[in-house]
Amino acid sequence: MAQSRLFVRLGSHSEKDYLLKTAKLFSGVIVGANLVESTPGATVSLALSLMGGMQLAFAIDPMTYTFGMDLSYITSETIDRTAKVKGTRKASLKKSFASLARQFGGIIENAVLNSGRPILPSDLRDPRSLQNLCSVVLDYQLNRMRQICQADPQLQEIAGEFPNPSFVFSPYFYIPDAPQQDSNDWEVAAVDIANAFGQLNSPVPKHAVICISRKIASDTNRFTALSERIAASGCDGCWLWVSDLREEQITGPELDGFKAVAAIFERKNKPLFNLHGGYLSALLSKHGLHGFSHGIGYGESKDVVPVIGVTVPTVNYHLPPLHVRVPIVELQRALSALGITTATDFHKRICNCTICKGILKGDLNKLMEFGDFVLKVGNIKKSQTADSAKKCRFHFLLARRKELDFVNGNTLEGVKKQLTDSATEYSALPPYLGLQDRTSHLKLWNAYL
Repeated sequence: MAQSRLFVRLGSHSEKDYLLKTAKLFSGVIVGANLVESTPGATVSLALSLMGGMQLAFAIDPMTYTFGMDLSYITSETIDRTAKVKGTRKASLKKSFASLARQFGGIIENAVLNSGRPILPSDLRDPRSLQNLCSVVLDYQLNRMRQICQADPQLQEIAGEFPNPSFVFSPYFYIPDAPQQDSNDWEVAAVDIANAFGQLNSPVPKHAVICISRKIASDTNRFTALSERIAASGCDGCWLWVSDLREEQITGPELDGFKAVAAIFERKNKPLFNLHGGYLSALLSKHGLHGFSHGIGYGESKDVVPVIGVTVPTVNYHLPPLHVRVPIVELQRALSALGITTATDFHKRICNCTICKGILKGDLNKLMEFGDFVLKVGNIKKSQTADSAKKCRFHFLLARRKELDFVNGNTLEGVKKQLTDSATEYSALPPYLGLQDRTSHLKLWNAYL
């Protein structure tokens, strides 16, 4: 039975403080290739700290899927310096992605930079072009950071000693659910990529990626058939990304599909991971899922199609008994009904992590520090304070470690009992408190695990 492993995804270097203080709690770190291109020096330094000093796993997500979608998602407006009219703006590919496209070259550079269009399945049909893409993406992950070191006088002396990543990802593109022919073409391309990537020589394990719509994942026959073909490739492991699938909203048949796919890779003795997952992904270790990744306080689900123009969301408190995040005011209203009247009760029944203990310091009323809001100048709505958000993120990471320890230290029956006990306790709360409605996923997980 697999032990669940968590790889934390770094979204930006503004999150580095969280990472460096908690990284040893987890198995490793994944960074996007666009971050490597936008902040090369900082990313190289971080990788050295993680792999050298902390001896943690480290990997680079090549992010090739972004080049197979509408390019407006990776485009931004900038001042046109060549325009005659001052202040004229132009839309162009974000610098980090333009740099990444140049690094990959070949069919990606030709389509994205030279033709101004996304990659199409037809671009991936030529075996030679496909093999070149796989080779370049592999080489990027193995050697890009060494190249950055060689270009920096302060890092040149360590360029030759820079460690390899712990594993490498294959190129991957999103398989949509419609129209049918287009979807099938992308599916064929995914299998061809896995086969081509699996044939390459690599000093580290090669991992395929299955990036699909939720509708495809809901079709168990199609999901398992695709997984069988990917598992039969020469890749050493695989990562799943089911777009916009929130674990607390998963259906029973979808959960059965995940179990079936995990079993396929277990039979092949190849580890399977979830690229964007949470507590359910940890529970699925009891059925062969080897681990998952998410961001620092977010990223337990992710839509392949980015949401543009949305305000920064509130970082809510992660409630360990329900394994979801809730507004702190909801939790505070429910405490008395749960029989929690002191900080000691809270630490025994809710969370005893270092952050929670440090904030409460014996006073349950201080719980509201996880939900401090302030009205900023020029705004009409209050927003969460930076300090409150920071506390919630650190608590989330520490609580997640405790969840992993619980899952890895218990049998399937033991973790299911915890789901049952929590669902029973919180379902009994008065409806007006809100938390009663946040237990349905526990019951479904328990029934289908």
